[in-house]
Amino acid sequence: MPKSGITIVSDTPGAGAEIKRGDKVRVKCDIQLNRGEYLVQDQELTFTVGDRELLAGFRYGLEGMRAGGARRFRASPHLCYHDQQLGRIPKNAVLIFEIKIMELLA
Repeated sequence: MPKSGITIVSDTPGAGAEIKRGDKVRVKCDIQLNRGEYLVQDQELTFTVGDRELLAGFRYGLEGMRAGGARRFRASPHLCYHDQQLGRIPKNAVLIFEIKIMELLA
């Protein structure tokens, strides 16, 4: 069950191990505003799951994913930037994430 504020739109399970806090992963992601404008497209990131440098909405949306899987989800403003306006991101923005787990690293 996803955390409050996360709405899973589509989920393609992977065949690999379930990722967990402390795992290092390589992902490919798109991030867009609820109105459709892309903020990030086809970006590859490597990070440690649970890293507080990531938005809470991004971290919580990854929960339960497996290596090789893909997920599209919406994250509420309270898990993203709240009532802050940052560049093209308006106050109280709902963000849509599309994540593909490329690899679980050692």
